[in-house]
Amino acid sequence: MASTRVQPLGVVAKRASTRMLGNSVLLNHIGVRHLSTEETVTETPKVMDSANEIIQQAAQTSSPDALVQAAAQMGDFKALGLCNMTPVGGLEAMFEYIHVTSGLPWWSTIALATIAVRVALLPLMIKIQRNNAKLMNINPDVNRIMENLKSAQAQGDSLATGKYTQEIQSLFKKNDCHPMKSMGLPLIQMPVMISFFMAIRSMAEVPVPGLSDEGILWFQNLAEKDPYYILPVVSAAGVMAVLEAGTEAGASNPQSKGMKNVFRGLTLVMIPFTAWMPSGVFVYWVTSNFFSIGQILALKNPAVRSVFNIPKLLKKPEELHKNTKGFMENFKDQQKHHDKLEKERAIRERQQASAAARRAAKRRF
Repeated sequence: MASTRVQPLGVVAKRASTRMLGNSVLLNHIGVRHLSTEETVTETPKVMDSANEIIQQAAQTSSPDALVQAAAQMGDFKALGLCNMTPVGGLEAMFEYIHVTSGLPWWSTIALATIAVRVALLPLMIKIQRNNAKLMNINPDVNRIMENLKSAQAQGDSLATGKYTQEIQSLFKKNDCHPMKSMGLPLIQMPVMISFFMAIRSMAEVPVPGLSDEGILWFQNLAEKDPYYILPVVSAAGVMAVLEAGTEAGASNPQSKGMKNVFRGLTLVMIPFTAWMPSGVFVYWVTSNFFSIGQILALKNPAVRSVFNIPKLLKKPEELHKNTKGFMENFKDQQKHHDKLEKERAIRERQQASAAARRAAKRRF
């Protein structure tokens, strides 16, 4: 354990030298005040040697706890090459601030930072839930217009196509909602997740003092992978629980059942692919999963939805999509429609070729 805490020695040395050289006792000891100009020049190497001896002695006699305490100060991450001007560096600065000001161990620091970021994203989540609830309430009208639009496009009726396109846009504007607004969730969550992963991995590679022994339970070393592979399994189980509890954005569509099966398979596959990650990454991941489950369950509560002005669903999602086709059914229908159009085009081309041949034959005779 002592070997893992020698990393901040340079930082400790800088502070020790500043404190020791600035100490009046040391200055009196070397007799700077009583030296002449020539003697001062002669004694300068001795002063530096004394300072170096004091630095080495401080580093050797300091206990491991003293070394960690010396490293746990604002600005040490910068000295270790962390906290640059990027989103990853911003998260590292956030980790340092929470750890230094609260005195929490590193596992608690990572968990608290995760909760703080998720709470900051709550207004966006609520806005997306509100948008999706409105979309689900107008879903029958949207389906009706979309069927008419597809029919007009299949017939090549550009006038009707423009009419139905304008009609559906007016419907979205009237209800203050739009499907594109729902894309805000993945566009925000993915960069946040990647930034957390990169920040914790960078801290583990240094490693930051304390990461090696400020874990909890069986994963005391947050800079190393879980030796028992329990954390990857727990994390995958958390992702599965989020899938079963429902989507965080509160959206529902006929493709959700098929997509759930796909993500269930991916959840199992990701266990061996994530087993090499530092345990600190899984502290973030597990904490985020628990927060997601709580958020989903809370935003399903009618009282909570009323507080945040999320419209009540006129019909259950299962009823809304009872007669709506899923992804594969739509794909098959589109393929059949494409094949039908190709056959009709081929028949028209043959008929036109035959008519042209008959006209050519009549002109010859």
